Amino acid sequence: MVEPLELTTAALPGAELHGWLAGFRSTPGLGDATLLGRPAQVVTRYADLKAFMIDEQTFPGGAIYQFQVEPAVGRTFISMDGEEHVAVRQQAMPAFRSRPVTRFVDEQLTPLAHEVIDRFAGRGEADLVAELANVLPFAAISRKLGLPVGNEKRQRATTRALLAHVADPDGARRAVDAIDAVVRPVMEQRRNDPQDDVLSQLIASGMDEEQVLAHVRLLYAVGATTTSDAMSNLLALVLPRRELYDVPVDRLVAESLRLEPPVPVLPRLATQEATVGDTEVAAGTLLLAALAAGNRDPEVFPDPDAFDPDRDEAEVLSFGVGPKFCPGWNLARSQLAAALSAVLEHLPGLEVVDAAPPEGAILRATPRLVARWSA
Repeated sequence: MVEPLELTTAALPGAELHGWLAGFRSTPGLGDATLLGRPAQVVTRYADLKAFMIDEQTFPGGAIYQFQVEPAVGRTFISMDGEEHVAVRQQAMPAFRSRPVTRFVDEQLTPLAHEVIDRFAGRGEADLVAELANVLPFAAISRKLGLPVGNEKRQRATTRALLAHVADPDGARRAVDAIDAVVRPVMEQRRNDPQDDVLSQLIASGMDEEQVLAHVRLLYAVGATTTSDAMSNLLALVLPRRELYDVPVDRLVAESLRLEPPVPVLPRLATQEATVGDTEVAAGTLLLAALAAGNRDPEVFPDPDAFDPDRDEAEVLSFGVGPKFCPGWNLARSQLAAALSAVLEHLPGLEVVDAAPPEGAILRATPRLVARWSA
């Protein structure tokens, strides 16, 4: 029998998370866990996960985000469902479609990755999580929004506070105030002098001031944070293995996202009695979509626990499935590729000297990765 765990606080470093989830995947029915003290059932098989997540009518994503994210971030498209979700998502996300992302990568993201690395390259040693993974995604979102770049380490702490509002509502309120204090003056400038940036586009879309602020908070709290976590996991998986340095970067990124997704477990709420796989669930059941377990389902991915960038690409679940599929997936993958390419190009003779395993069951990141190189 697999032990139920409280996933809000469970560290589950390294292989512990994947072994725990595999135990559920190899036994009939759904697993048992708790989230914020509430009983939940864990969905672990790839086929069940896809069918379950596509069924937006029975298992809408918005309901759980209204509790988890909306009280701090504000009302955004991720806490909406149905036609409202589609309409507001289209209103908020035009700058994250393929063509604008490609232009941003070429003109700003790649130079920005080198700019961040230049800050510490001359030292010959650094914690690449603290100095790169926890910095570049926040700088990239700031630049895409048209906000000042700087204080990225503080931005990460601020966005973590937003996401921890259930445990620390006062800290979340301070985080909201800190973000808004930066954004409001720039919003006023953009109303009078629009620029080619996301903040100007949000204002021009017809959103009111609070809607614009909420979507800016969302981009930091969900977009930048998960990309930062994914970047730390990518660097930890690739950099200790010099034999991978000549592999195409896009394949390394894809395999990293499969093996160690930054969001291993995603909550959903059953709004009516339904079936998940072969299991009946009652209305009101909290369900946890174990994306990390689906990504290692041996029915879909041969030798699933191995890092193999040459494997045939199947559809990984790391960005979700169905109506709530992450609209920022292309920018996130582009940031991961830009960061890894810049490290391999900019830091010759790199050697990892100290690393901690990835940890976390809701948000999963590598906390430390110290490397040396020829300065």
